[in-house]
Amino acid sequence: MTPLLTHPALRILAAMAALIIAATICYLSLIPATEAPAPQFSDKIKHFVAYAALAAPLGVAFGIGKARVLAGFAIAATYGMTMEIAQMMGDAGREGSWLDIAANVAGAIIGLAIVTLLRGDWRLFGGDRR
Repeated sequence: MTPLLTHPALRILAAMAALIIAATICYLSLIPATEAPAPQFSDKIKHFVAYAALAAPLGVAFGIGKARVLAGFAIAATYGMTMEIAQMMGDAGREGSWLDIAANVAGAIIGLAIVTLLRGDWRLFGGDRR
């Protein structure tokens, strides 16, 4: 699966998907609480899934290499923290949470780990690879 996940066209599509997911997360994070969809399941699971979904295409878009994986993680995690801080500071009736930040970061880690494993980079952080 490595050639497919590193193909330039797929990397561009992944970058566009990440932008769309980020915009959706932003919208759902900042709309007034009365307009937000009611939680069907745990709020933390939604945070986890959303940021795994953001980090995975970032991992594809950035490509192979420790620095690139860390850049994808840094962007997804920082975005998650920024959205929570925006909720804390906003007046839309939303509340930011440290547990939400933890769920966002955990989701980003898992999203990137899945892409790393699918690309065959499981030794990325342990061996002398790129």
